[in-house]
Amino acid sequence: MSEKKKLKSPIDSMIIDLILEHYNIQCLEGKRETLSGDEFMQIVELAEQQYYEQVLTDSKVGMA
Repeated sequence: MSEKKKLKSPIDSMIIDLILEHYNIQCLEGKRETLSGDEFMQIVELAEQQYYEQVLTDSKVGMA
């Protein structure tokens, strides 16, 4: 059987992790779990910054 190639975006994974963290923090604070459009865009910008910092500091990723 042929193995299907999985396409995986590291920045998408970071965005998902940050969204989950956002919801967990709200839950722990006893707040209703919500995510506004502005909060989502802040998360996307944060994920981009973290991704580019990782690319610049990780020689394996930076050389690929």
